[in-house]
Amino acid sequence: MRLMHHMGVFKFIFLGLFCLATIRMEAAHIIGGEMYYQCQGYGKNGTDSTSRRYKITIELYRDKFGNGAGFDTPLGYTIYRKVKNNYEIYKINNRNEVNVNLNGAPNLIQNPTYKCLVLPGNIGVEVGIYESYIDLPIYNDEYVIVWQRCCRNYTITNIVSPNSTGVTYTISISAEAQLSCNSSPRFKNFPPTVVCVNNPLSFDHSAIDDDGDLLIYDLCAPLHGGGLSNIGCDMIIPNPDCPPPFEEVNFRLPYYSPQNPMGGNPAVTINSITGLITGEPNDVGQFVVGVCVHEYRNGILLSTVQRDFQFNVAICQGTVVAELGGGKKIGRREYEFLVCNSDSFSFNNKSYLQNFISGIQWQYENNGGIDSSDKWSPSIKFDTGGIHIGKMYLNPGLECSDSLFYSIRLVPDLKADFTVNFDTCLAGPVSFVNNSSSSASTIKEFSWSLGDGFTSNNPDASIQYVRPGKYQIGLAIEDQFGCIQKANRILEYYPAPKILIFDPNHTEGCIPLEVSLRNISFPTDSSYKLQWEFSDGAGVTGGSIRHQFDSIGTYDVKLKVTSPLGCYNEAEFKNVFRVYPPPVAGYTLDSTRINLKNAVINLVDTSRTTTGRSWLIDSLDFYFDKELRIQFDRPGWHTIDLIAVDKYLCTDTVQARVFVYENFTIFMPTAFSPNGDGTNEEFKPVGQFPDLEKYSLSIFDRWGARVFQTDQIGQGWNGKMQNEGNLMPAGVYIYHLTYQRRGEKESKTTNTVTLLR
Repeated sequence: MRLMHHMGVFKFIFLGLFCLATIRMEAAHIIGGEMYYQCQGYGKNGTDSTSRRYKITIELYRDKFGNGAGFDTPLGYTIYRKVKNNYEIYKINNRNEVNVNLNGAPNLIQNPTYKCLVLPGNIGVEVGIYESYIDLPIYNDEYVIVWQRCCRNYTITNIVSPNSTGVTYTISISAEAQLSCNSSPRFKNFPPTVVCVNNPLSFDHSAIDDDGDLLIYDLCAPLHGGGLSNIGCDMIIPNPDCPPPFEEVNFRLPYYSPQNPMGGNPAVTINSITGLITGEPNDVGQFVVGVCVHEYRNGILLSTVQRDFQFNVAICQGTVVAELGGGKKIGRREYEFLVCNSDSFSFNNKSYLQNFISGIQWQYENNGGIDSSDKWSPSIKFDTGGIHIGKMYLNPGLECSDSLFYSIRLVPDLKADFTVNFDTCLAGPVSFVNNSSSSASTIKEFSWSLGDGFTSNNPDASIQYVRPGKYQIGLAIEDQFGCIQKANRILEYYPAPKILIFDPNHTEGCIPLEVSLRNISFPTDSSYKLQWEFSDGAGVTGGSIRHQFDSIGTYDVKLKVTSPLGCYNEAEFKNVFRVYPPPVAGYTLDSTRINLKNAVINLVDTSRTTTGRSWLIDSLDFYFDKELRIQFDRPGWHTIDLIAVDKYLCTDTVQARVFVYENFTIFMPTAFSPNGDGTNEEFKPVGQFPDLEKYSLSIFDRWGARVFQTDQIGQGWNGKMQNEGNLMPAGVYIYHLTYQRRGEKESKTTNTVTLLR
């Protein structure tokens, strides 16, 4: 899956620290970072109003105690500019990348502190900061700034092949952001280096925005970049960095996804307004999480900023956590258990860490009294069915203690069952009869799932299906204690339709008439066989077909339908399609050859069996009048198209050409002076010669040697031998002029011209 980039800022944080109680896993690479921009005003220190100056900040993180990569220095990022649907590199100082050095020494990020938690001594994250300033012309589309590197830590839990999956840090400066000198949002806090498993998580992941825009948050997919093949975009550090679209990381489905990156109960979520991340992770490991913040101004989405970071969920040393297995967890400290067909219940105590638990106490209601136990996982036999409530205490009275509440519901045997009644080939209703039973409780709720979106809460149900198919029928029942039983069955519903119906796109028109027919008979689908037979002898198979009538006349059609179970019906439709002759376009005009001084023609549409027309003059101007008067303002050939249309939108086109001429004049100067003053520099004809078909000019010196010749009327003699050799001396020269106008005889002239120096 690929993701088109349209975001104002991407921030990514990959924490490569594993804070598990019993082992240490070291980071192998740079473990995270973030990128953002701040508009500084106009370019060139505020003097260029056609550009903006931006401060680009990149912060990278690594494990202080890891054995992997250090900080790149210099670091190179690439700027792209969107051109239509493509991205082109925008070079700074003729370079594909902007190189930035590390800004001073790395800084150590402080570790979190938790009550009743002893952190391992090998936790440490360092941050390196890269800052650069660039000027970008204000442009009517976005700039995209990209830095990519491979790879992530191989021990990441929730994505596929993390050791060959890299990261993409990118920001987009949209056209709107450039015009308003917008600065991207920036996340305020660095995520905790470790989160305790089975403990509530509460982290302020909000951002600040210098422009005071509205910010909305959600969980989204992190991006992949770079690779291990060392080719193109799959290099460890691509150079140049690759343009959008960017590839998303692959989550380990179905357990994890961009919207459910860590699981947990309650699941890890983010508040869309405050940016507060809450939940309770239940699995130990490293989890890549993506958070997007959407920036709105005046109700318009201005940018989307993404941060990609790594939560490390660990068993925290010294934490006492009360937990039960096998039940439904409601919030942090409450469980519900449902027991069917039994009067006993055995607890599955999953509390930890046992070496920190010095005492345990169970209290529960039984037969109207309160019983207790100090066993780790007691088994309880209840005297009566129904709901039994209780509480478990770990280390009661101590500082590091925990407790939870539970309720147990006991129900005897409960059975869900039903029968189905319907006619296989008749498109009629289907009835479902409930046969469910319980020996010691009352069935209070019925929930039918009947397929095709139909549901019912009645004991029995009846449905008229609108589509054929195989339907998964399910009945779920629930008694007064909440015990649920289900029964499922497959229903094959493929009757023949009672009435055959089809939908043509049109039924009449001029020859050749192409029609589209779509079967809408109820009930049918693509598994039915449909045969169409036309009275012109053609036959076509399919639910949606095309057919062309090539002769004038009236035509019938027959439709035959067979279901997958062999149910059959047919119908014949008479005189459905009517095919008429096409229109005939025609017109009159008063002349096809006119003088530019009075370049006016009159046109009259004489088309037959039409409802309208369009005149197209020189493929530029449209007119729709029946009678038209056109005046041309330039000489030469002009094209007139008449497009006639009838009531079926059939068309016929006829074309004519009109020639507009102007009076012919040609004059040869008696002298010229090619001395560089810009006046009379060449000897050539002057005048108007619009319809010239043949032309030749030859010039000779007084001894009869030819010094110049051309057949291009616009090319003159510049006083040099053949316009390229030595300068010819001043004096008198003889010229021969030959030309011929269109439709007239050839003219020849011999005379002299004086060359002045």
